[in-house]
Amino acid sequence: MRVGSNPLKNTGALELAPIVLAVTTHLPSLQGYHKDRLEIVKLCLKSMTQNAGMEYSLIVWDNGSIKSLTDWIEDEIKPDIFVKSVNVGKNPAKTAMANMIPRDRYFAYSDDDMYFYPNWLRPQIDTLNHFPGTAIVTGYPVRTAFRWGVENTLRQCRKFGKVMEGKMIPKDWEDDFALSIGRTPEFQEQYTVADTDYKVEYRGKQAFCTSHHCQFVTRAETIVGIPQYDGLALGDEKVFDIEMDKKGLRLATTERLTRHMGNVLDDKLRKDIGA
Repeated sequence: MRVGSNPLKNTGALELAPIVLAVTTHLPSLQGYHKDRLEIVKLCLKSMTQNAGMEYSLIVWDNGSIKSLTDWIEDEIKPDIFVKSVNVGKNPAKTAMANMIPRDRYFAYSDDDMYFYPNWLRPQIDTLNHFPGTAIVTGYPVRTAFRWGVENTLRQCRKFGKVMEGKMIPKDWEDDFALSIGRTPEFQEQYTVADTDYKVEYRGKQAFCTSHHCQFVTRAETIVGIPQYDGLALGDEKVFDIEMDKKGLRLATTERLTRHMGNVLDDKLRKDIGA
């Protein structure tokens, strides 16, 4: 039997800021592919938080990382919510974090290998609010992201704005992205040779007509309900992109506000970001 009532029954939960940053981390070892990733993950979390330029709350969901990383996150980053679990997969963790916060909050998600330039957050939120029916905005436009999940975005953008076509993403951005995913710039150019960049203009503001699953800003209510439980550690993120396109516009800022680092900090990347 129970004696009395639980004193926590009417106690309020943690109050989160209107903007919630969310990151999934996964570092199972410091060997092989992961040999140099501890520095990458630390740089991701530090640049994301230090360069946000706006008030935020932070959720980190760790999928079974080594203790040296989880201890560092607790001691140095101090998330408002820190979930340590076995590796449930990146996509389920992403969905769970969105479900943990009020539906009207901005949800700014990132993988653990992204770099964030100063004041990366506000332009993405401004873009999200400027264009009618926008579902998601990334600060890192790449040409390959035009290959899927843009059908509804382009259709809607043509209804209310001016859509421009051509190779508009700077070549050095594409080269940097290619190197970060283990490709040569020459291979990447051949891989995307038939692709076209699309940009929309509406009431004096422009955005690329695609987004990316590695880093984005949306609202919690938008991401909740998108099917992501596929049983894979990294997940089939094209499914996320396609389903998000059905929800509304997938857009990217015309500035490069974030960038993909990959699993190693080479000399060029260190010079570019001052690391």
